[in-house]
Amino acid sequence: MFVFKGISSIDMEVIIEEESHFLGKASQRYLQTDIEGRNGALFEEQGYTTIERPIKVQILNPEKYNKILAWLDGAGIFEYKNRITKAMFYSEVTPERSASIHIAEFNFIRNPFWTKKRDEFVQVGSIVINEGTIYSQPIIRIEKTDVDKVDLTINGVRFLYEFKNEDYVEIDCEEQTVEYEGLNRNRQIEMDYKFPKLNVGENEIIRNTGNPKIMMRRKDRWL
Repeated sequence: MFVFKGISSIDMEVIIEEESHFLGKASQRYLQTDIEGRNGALFEEQGYTTIERPIKVQILNPEKYNKILAWLDGAGIFEYKNRITKAMFYSEVTPERSASIHIAEFNFIRNPFWTKKRDEFVQVGSIVINEGTIYSQPIIRIEKTDVDKVDLTINGVRFLYEFKNEDYVEIDCEEQTVEYEGLNRNRQIEMDYKFPKLNVGENEIIRNTGNPKIMMRRKDRWL
């Protein structure tokens, strides 16, 4: 069973012939540089590719055929085994019929990473644990306490944030945004060009100045 755009495969009365196609490991993109006189080559990792593969969908109720085509079209949040990712269905669909079974083949594309389906902010102390299998780029919520300026180091990345009239700020390390109530606060943060990432396992948090309450979500990620 899976859910796409908030609608389950049970409600739409479809069955995937090979649900294992939803899984699998994405491959890494890389740049290979060969240097004359050097044994081997230099490799620069450039992130992960999307996963793309054909899937066959058995349509148990042919009367829902047009609804299914409209449902499995475009991009949306995809849920499977209590984890979520972003998936896309973009290709042309050719229906088939085997005896009394109606089958349609779709081209399934998804992002390389999964996160928890139920992913709420949790308070962290001096250590935060990424329970997944690949580095994560969390959303960090910093709540103001006794000082206006806080200086933090998260997994080796140090940054300073100055509160103005807001009582919290949310830093999205993947989208590289700094916001309060949807309003941009990038001018109030000082950091290098990279945002914090959480390695698999334990990651250290150092409060260099101030003692703000730190909350995180999307801290766990799976490949």
